[in-house]
Amino acid sequence: LAKDIGHRIKEVAFRFMEDDVFALASQLAYSLIFSFFPFLIFIISFIGYSDISSSDLLTVLSYMLPKDVLELIKNTVVRITTVKNTKLVYLSLIFTVWASSGGFHAVIKGLNKAYNREEHRSIFKIYAVSILCVLGITVMMIITIFFLVFGQTIGSLIALNLGFSTEFNFIWDILRYVIIFVSIVFIFSAVYVYTPSVRLVWKEVIPGAIFSTISIVVVSMIFAFYVNNFSSYSMLYGSIGAVIALLTWLFIISVIIILGGEVNAVLFRHEKKAN
Repeated sequence: LAKDIGHRIKEVAFRFMEDDVFALASQLAYSLIFSFFPFLIFIISFIGYSDISSSDLLTVLSYMLPKDVLELIKNTVVRITTVKNTKLVYLSLIFTVWASSGGFHAVIKGLNKAYNREEHRSIFKIYAVSILCVLGITVMMIITIFFLVFGQTIGSLIALNLGFSTEFNFIWDILRYVIIFVSIVFIFSAVYVYTPSVRLVWKEVIPGAIFSTISIVVVSMIFAFYVNNFSSYSMLYGSIGAVIALLTWLFIISVIIILGGEVNAVLFRHEKKAN
């Protein structure tokens, strides 16, 4: 078993270099940087109509983003949560979908390479798939923020109304993180099922979706810790240090998203050979 796992890891590493994942991730990260602030504005504007305060939102973001990046977006978060603007919600969503959908072409290209498939779908279908992926990730972000901010309050209300003991709060704390994890895995699974030009079933993409979910959380936390404690982005790049940190973070996420597809492709080929 260990030998088989080692062989598959080597194959993933080989495909990683062969399919030029770094170049595709750069293309995706380039598009993400254009859509990052519109996406952030949309999420914040949408959440602004709830009871979530700017400080709650910044606390959630602090788990994943370095301090420099958090300072970069802090004023935007505070301003938008204070001023509710319906037009801003729609405009930011439209711009986010437009900018991000172009970036997902890199994901489609990368996954087609991973499965050794030529693209045969029309440009309209490709854009439709890209837009649906962007909307899915938007929903994922809203669910994540909602359960992180309101999770304890919801658990307390459930325990109070249904007469559960205080031990339920501990169970609920675990359950809400499970819900967040499952929702993220579900969205990544949808991306891996529908973006490549190959017919796949959901069970064939779950390993890559789990890999991407865990990797993004762990790597983001490690990167944030590194930048906050050891890095000298601000010293090296001055006032644009936060932008460089943001670009690096988006690039890392882009690599992980495409790498998750490579993991699925390797397992897919092994399963086909076995059958």
